[in-house]
Amino acid sequence: VATFSCNKKNVNKIWEICAYTLHLNSREFFLDGIKRDRWCWSGDAYQSYMANRYLYFDPEITKRTIIALLGKPPYEQHINSINDYSMYLIIGAYEYYYATGDAQFIRLYFDCLHALYEFVTGRLDEQGYVCYRDGDWIFIDWSDMDKGGPLCAEQILLWQCHKCMAELCALVGKDGTAYKKAADALQKRVMQDYWREERGAFIDCHTTGKENVKRHANIFAIMYGFVSHRRAQKIARCVLENDAVTQITTPYFEFFELNALCMMGRLKTAQKKIESYWGGMVALGATSIWEQYLPEQKGIEHYGMYGMKYGCSLCHAWGGGPIYLLGRYCLGVYPTDIGYKTFAVQPDRGLYRHVDGTVPLPEGHSVRVKMDAHSCTVTTTRAGGVLKLKGREYPLTAGQPLTVEF
Repeated sequence: VATFSCNKKNVNKIWEICAYTLHLNSREFFLDGIKRDRWCWSGDAYQSYMANRYLYFDPEITKRTIIALLGKPPYEQHINSINDYSMYLIIGAYEYYYATGDAQFIRLYFDCLHALYEFVTGRLDEQGYVCYRDGDWIFIDWSDMDKGGPLCAEQILLWQCHKCMAELCALVGKDGTAYKKAADALQKRVMQDYWREERGAFIDCHTTGKENVKRHANIFAIMYGFVSHRRAQKIARCVLENDAVTQITTPYFEFFELNALCMMGRLKTAQKKIESYWGGMVALGATSIWEQYLPEQKGIEHYGMYGMKYGCSLCHAWGGGPIYLLGRYCLGVYPTDIGYKTFAVQPDRGLYRHVDGTVPLPEGHSVRVKMDAHSCTVTTTRAGGVLKLKGREYPLTAGQPLTVEF
């Protein structure tokens, strides 16, 4: 199990409360909330898969959750009736394989994943876009978006879904060329219809004439590598760091946003947001992370949602994002090959004077990172690691601490 500490007590408390929240929602499956829904929702579960890799690295609960959500074909509606949640399930299955190297699981459930993919693509419009059909729920997030036509965020998820299906096909010995071509064609079309170079942003919808810019599609464009690094930097400046663009209102999408910022080298910005957003809930007495948090609300307003005075879940798994962010970007641990056959440790203290933590790896292994202003010490029980620090690389040897002073 992971650990994390730094010189900021409030950050340590946030990490502990996020871990507690994920623990409470980790049962037979990853649940969305321990009190209200108590069920598997694919978007919530997708984030739990990510946090799991930096808290317990338990492949079994991820597999059980994927199986529970997949059910059995033929599919007659989207997973949880939500278009994006079907795509998260396919993307999440591929990411599970990349993190664990568990090819047997993918082979066992490939036919179900492929049938779900066929269901998703069988409901596209004539341009190959995700669109609303009777019985669908175009969700993305609890935020006001222009859903008067095909929504850009859904198309970027579809692009990633095409790519993941191509990889899954290759894994089971099938030809994935058609899926790669579909991804390339979709990317070209989305850039033509939704990208606005002068605004440095994707608009929500290209058919209504509103030309609304919201954060969601732009976050996905960075997070999934949909755009070049140059355009990603422009999106970070023009959208993610632009307070005139409507703010995110849920820990769910705030995590995605901070992940995108970290990918763009904005760790300090993300650290400040963890303290203000997650810390805002903690300052109000939260002992687990809420489903929604709007800082401008007062008193019991925070507990209301869905038109109900006390409708907000106060222990929601999609609030665990800081577990991933601090493990991935502060402690700096990430795989560089399938199943962590090779991995990197690239720590960054950012705003903190020191960090000290442990990240779990597959098969019960772990890596511990201690870093302050003068030195960094890494100890891992798994072979194949490399420490990346100040432009240099240092091979890691299992069982032997490595200290670099600077």
